[in-house]
Amino acid sequence: MLVLEQVTVKYPDVTPLDGLDLTLAPGTTAIMGPSGSGKSTLLRLIAGIQAPTSGEVRIDGTAVVTASWRSAGDARVSFIHQDYRLVPFLTVEQNMLLAAELRGVSRSRADVGSMLGRVALPMPMRERLPAKLSGGQQQRVAIARALMAGTSVILADEPTGALDVDNTERITDILVDLGHRERLVVVVATHDPDVARRLDRRFELSRGKLVQLA
Repeated sequence: MLVLEQVTVKYPDVTPLDGLDLTLAPGTTAIMGPSGSGKSTLLRLIAGIQAPTSGEVRIDGTAVVTASWRSAGDARVSFIHQDYRLVPFLTVEQNMLLAAELRGVSRSRADVGSMLGRVALPMPMRERLPAKLSGGQQQRVAIARALMAGTSVILADEPTGALDVDNTERITDILVDLGHRERLVVVVATHDPDVARRLDRRFELSRGKLVQLA
């Protein structure tokens, strides 16, 4: 369970988040809004990368901002970026094992194969460098890498923004599956209304407030 309670972020000239209250059970949630509306700020708060000016973010009852590892992000949260963020000189397998190691999670080569299977990538892909993969394949590796960390919350910041229609559909299918079958809390910041319509809940972030959409 992910809970935001009266979360506010204030800068000298703008308040991107203004007293937000939100409770999310396992499943999928879309956060929409124009560029600069605060979507990425909201995801950083949930991840424990940035602290709110006031208010609290809790995951399963524990406040994110009080975690001792907060400077590197909360260990219960995995982040998926639009630009994939794969280490270019490491193979797919090495990228995935590194993510687990950094979170203190013990994973094996067999786990790599299992996670790749969950995002519909073949085993031989594990030996490739990111430059040898398409954009859609890199994003699926990024999702598999997130799963290696064994987290309960997945945050995806415009995960389909650089992809074509076919790959957008594949990535959305995977995120929906993670929310429904894996019972993870999946939060997706997106500009794409077609992606948002596939998710369980839809909110628009505007002028610091979240408004639930039909």
